[in-house]
Order: sequence, then structure tokens, then C-alpha cells
Amino acid sequence: MAFLQPHFEYDVFVSYSHGARASETETPLKDWTLELIRRLETDIRIVDSEFESLHIWRDEKIDPTIHLTDELRAKVKQAAILLIVMSPPYLASAWCKDEHEWFREQEDRSREQGRIFVLRAIRTTEGDWPDFLRDQRGSTLPGFPFHDAKDPMPFGWRGSREKYEDYVRQLGQLRTALITRLRELGAIADRRSKSNAVVHTAPAPGPRRIYLHARAEHVPVRDEVKNILRADGIEPLTSVIDPGRDLADFTRESRIRIETAMRCDALALVRGDGDPRFAGDLIDIGMKERERMQIARGAKLPCAVLDRSGGPLPIDVSGYDIERFDLAGDDWRGKFRGWLESSQRAAAL
Repeated sequence: MAFLQPHFEYDVFVSYSHGARASETETPLKDWTLELIRRLETDIRIVDSEFESLHIWRDEKIDPTIHLTDELRAKVKQAAILLIVMSPPYLASAWCKDEHEWFREQEDRSREQGRIFVLRAIRTTEGDWPDFLRDQRGSTLPGFPFHDAKDPMPFGWRGSREKYEDYVRQLGQLRTALITRLRELGAIADRRSKSNAVVHTAPAPGPRRIYLHARAEHVPVRDEVKNILRADGIEPLTSVIDPGRDLADFTRESRIRIETAMRCDALALVRGDGDPRFAGDLIDIGMKERERMQIARGAKLPCAVLDRSGGPLPIDVSGYDIERFDLAGDDWRGKFRGWLESSQRAAAL
């Protein structure tokens, strides 16, 4: 989850160098950075319950400034804000030369201000800073200084309590700025979604469309249902995605489902048998994800279960406006068409 979902998969992506190792187990710059980000994330969540889903992404296992993978590139592109922890090792990395290009590829970010935050951890030679971290006059971004003119090392370095008040003060300023920008980005994204909602919710020429979801093992049943619905003048849409391997993949699948469902008149979940895991689909997609779909499209999205199990649903959905159709019944097709038409009329009121 993320505060800015479904618009972004990650609220903040932290780009930093692990720096030199002091021993086999000690990496002082990495340790300092991760502790600061942990405090920042905790403090933002404390401010307001709206930030409970805040997702600040940082890679704690590998050094993203040294070993960059396609997966990391994808994460940068799917983040709302890029937070750079500036240090000499960071400037020496190849990552610094490319990251802005990856970041701005999404949503044409090069034209948007305030999407890159610079945390000045260790003093650097500012002539080495890349152009994208400079203003129109060529000056480096002021950012958030965590060191002073007398000492090039960060406040709180290696657990030092000296200048702890300066550390807390800068952390507070960074927290306030991030909260403000996240709320601004959320408002901008919501306005865009609402302005696009007319396109998504207006009756479209041609057949009615539904988003058809099924677990991987129920794809054959889904394909049968697709053919039946097409014969009845209904166009089912599905998204073709590889099975998820980690949280990032599942989040990406969710985003694709939301984007596809925005172009549909209804959401339908196909249940092929009595597997109790279908309860997860009902909760995650039929309830939670559907709520995000409705926010993104600016209108209600009717939901149905096309059920071949022969049994009742595994959980009570009476309060979530989800209709069940028994695929074993001879009249399910007519009932489903009638439900879809009445749902569309109700949405138009």
C-alpha cells in the first residue's frame, strides 16, 4: 500500500549510497541513513491517521547506487517523490547519472516542481552535482542540511548526541515538507482522476464492458465465461500479467487492474471451485481494491461473483453491494444482463 495509491505505487523512493564498510557488519553511512528514514516514516505516520499506508521505499540489502537492476528502475518510475541522500559516494556512483531520466519518464515529471528532495548528509563538492539538481541559475538545490559548516559529517554520526537538537530540527523540517508535498500530489492526482471520470463513466458506443478477474487456476473457467458474455453482447476485459514474485509485482498487478477497471461498467470475480482462498479475492479485490477503483474513476463500480462452486460465498458480503450469480443455474445469463443494465441505470442517476 501507499498513501498515494492508486496513483503511485510508492510515495517516496530513497536513493542513497551505502558508503564504505567499517567492518564486515558495519556500514556507517547506510546505518545512519536507514535510521533517519525509519524515524521520518514513524513521525509522518504519527501526524495523522491518513498516513497509515505511507510507503517510503529503501533497499536495505543491496546498494542501489552500485548494483542497479531492472526492478529498481521500475520502482523509481513508480514513485511519487525521489529522496536523494547526498554524499561523496553517491556522486561517484553511476546511478546518479541516470536516475533522473528514469524518474521523469513517468507522468512527465520534468515539468513538475518539488518532486525531488535532497538530504545533505555529508559535505560534497557542489561542482560535482549533476545539472538536474540545480536551479535555473545553476545553483545546487538547498535541500535539507544534516551537517554544518564546521563538520562535514552528519548530525548524529555513529550515534553521537552532539548537535542532536540540530538533527531533530532538520528531521522536523523534512517531515513537514514531505507531508505538505504528499498532500499536494494527492490533491492534484484526485483532480486529474475526477476530470477524467467523465471519459470513464460516460456510456461508450459498442458493447458494455466488464473487468473479469480469476485466480490463475480458474483461468479456464474465466475463458468459458468470456465466450458466453461475448455471445450476449458484453465485452470482458482482463489484464495479462505474470504471476507475482514479490510485493512489488503484486502492487504492479493491482495498478494494472485498477487502470483496466476504470474503462469498464462493472467488476466480476470468477469462482471456479470451493477453494477457501477465494475469500482473499473477495476482500482484496472485491472490497479494498474496488474502493480504490471507484475513487480513481469517480463513480461507483458494480461488483458480481460468477460462481461455479455450487456453494455459498466464504464470507458475508451483504454490506458491500456484491451480487452472486450461480453459473450452474440455467437463467444466470439473463439475470446477469438484467443486473448489469439496472446497475448502469442506477449509476447514471
